[in-house]
Amino acid sequence: MTIRASSIAVGVLGLVGVVIADKYDKNVNYLAVQARITELHESCYMEKTSGRSTWTSETLACEMAELAVKSHPKWQGYNVKYKIEVSYSYVSPADSKPHTGEMILTAYPDNKKLATGGELKVLASKTVADKTRSL
Repeated sequence: MTIRASSIAVGVLGLVGVVIADKYDKNVNYLAVQARITELHESCYMEKTSGRSTWTSETLACEMAELAVKSHPKWQGYNVKYKIEVSYSYVSPADSKPHTGEMILTAYPDNKKLATGGELKVLASKTVADKTRSL
């Protein structure tokens, strides 16, 4: 095996190890709970990748980004990317008390739009009352 091939193999094994450790952590230390969305801010940006180069726009309203990608010559070939900032409240399994959390999503869960007052499933730590993760 060449040095390059062995380096790639080590990198792949390392990545697999990280994924397995993350799944183990989520399954052992967290519990899925329903959270109530208290604030929701959606913005988008346009992104284009060519080879090793990536170009992005500033954030703007998603409707504007979608329109620009479809009709403006400068943005032809770009993809619209979401930045969804969500604040939520939930009852922690660690202490059975209400807590709040925040996360930034790059897509809507199951491609379903979220709304203030709606529900969002999050992983809440079984031992640290105010710690959550996305599914």
